[in-house]
Amino acid sequence: MVFLQLFCYNKQKLDLRGDTMNQDITIMNQDKTIILACSSLTEYVEAAQARAGTKMQVRYLNRIYHRDPAEMQEHIKAELERMPEGIDTVLVCMGFCGGSWNQVQSCYRLVLPRVDDCVSLLLQTKDDPVSNLKTPGHLYVRAMDPSTESFKAIFKRLVKAYNVDEETAEKRHKEWMDLYNTISVMDTGINQCRRPEYAAVVKKDADWLGAKMEYVEAGIHLLEKLFSGKWDDQFLVLEPGRAVQKEEMLV
Repeated sequence: MVFLQLFCYNKQKLDLRGDTMNQDITIMNQDKTIILACSSLTEYVEAAQARAGTKMQVRYLNRIYHRDPAEMQEHIKAELERMPEGIDTVLVCMGFCGGSWNQVQSCYRLVLPRVDDCVSLLLQTKDDPVSNLKTPGHLYVRAMDPSTESFKAIFKRLVKAYNVDEETAEKRHKEWMDLYNTISVMDTGINQCRRPEYAAVVKKDADWLGAKMEYVEAGIHLLEKLFSGKWDDQFLVLEPGRAVQKEEMLV
């Protein structure tokens, strides 16, 4: 791969992980910067751009590819191969996502949040670099419409897709009930999750799992920092040609 050195930044010293001990903000040329995001974060990317005052181009990867990290990686690489002419920086709105980004490299500067997945990305409301903020035994809901993340509906689709018989389905349902004790609704300040109708949908799922329901603080803090060029230790900044390494990305 040809190592391109295309920079549109006014910056002081910046290490490969985006440490900003010696500088606070990297000034980006928005015309040469593009956002690559998971489609599950669409509304959050839009909200973060509005707050950051940016209007960068956005490319979305279908969230369905999360079903297989290898499949997601294929689509990530394909998108990186067909970036518009003149782009030199890609801001990634995803986490490591099961290894989807492992060993990925490109001819662009890549800036990635150092989190394990999109849930942890939204759970990060402080400036401490922590890759996984999820609690074991918890399922998380963050969508604008909670019915799109109904775990009961997901379970039924899986049962149908794999032609599971009734006895096996019941056994798997009990396994889910043993695995999960809480559904955590991520209050991002954007999804209006305190509405009674929102809570009612999640409560049905919780009852189906024999789990409790709770609210947890979340938001677009990390996305705002990403779009504003505030790349501190919460971000991995890779120059063109450098591959994403798990040990560098996850804290």
